[in-house]
Amino acid sequence: MRKMMTVLAGLSLFAGGWSQAPAQQAADDGPMYREIVRFEVAPAHAAAFEMTMEKIAGAAKLANLSADYGWLFFRDGANFTLVYPVKSMAYFDDPEQWMRQFSGTPGEAALREALGEFSKLDYSAQTQIQKVLPEHSYQPATPIDNPNYVMVYMNWVRPGHQEAHAANTAALMELISEAGWRYAVHAYETVIGDGGLRVYTVPIDNLATFHGEGSLRTSLTQKELTEKWDTLQGERMKLVRAMDSRDQEFVPGMSYMPMAEWSGGD
Repeated sequence: MRKMMTVLAGLSLFAGGWSQAPAQQAADDGPMYREIVRFEVAPAHAAAFEMTMEKIAGAAKLANLSADYGWLFFRDGANFTLVYPVKSMAYFDDPEQWMRQFSGTPGEAALREALGEFSKLDYSAQTQIQKVLPEHSYQPATPIDNPNYVMVYMNWVRPGHQEAHAANTAALMELISEAGWRYAVHAYETVIGDGGLRVYTVPIDNLATFHGEGSLRTSLTQKELTEKWDTLQGERMKLVRAMDSRDQEFVPGMSYMPMAEWSGGD
């Protein structure tokens, strides 16, 4: 995948599995890092970008790549986010290994043809490496089935405030657990790329439900926890230099994550 990203820059599945708990992954010695590649595509080329990535996913299927080399894609407007799970930082010591999985397989020619099409596309790409933070994540007793979207919350922590921010996050997760919110929260910390960035993703089934009857505010209100939540959020504002959020749609056709090997994956 690193080689593929190098090629693209030179010119970061199945719906029921990508939302499982990072805490379970840690227990199972699963992927503890994510290579995140954010593509900002010219609107006129967005459709072609999607079709080309679908061809790469098809090539991976022809090559019968294992889940160790699988990836996920999400979309918001003409922008796309690739999420590539990595077991450890040692993976990056061998940047050619992703391409080698195609050598001598029926997918090799299809991959090279698809990669060649990217030379015609207008886009920019930014890459980050993020570490999974199971201790700052939350998993409900009954996870939702078949999430179609993910909400992404970004915190840029002020220098010297990492520990206080971590403590604040742990306290917020305790309130979410006490409220019994229906949605999982996955936490990550950027280790290469955008310094100071911590990311929290929430896989969701329906945007209207998420912002309405299924909102966190609704769950907190029902358990009379809003005052505690607001106090913690006020403290959190002093620990960050910037915050942002966005919702992204999961794109199965652009993704490749074999079900059999990732039934317990994130």
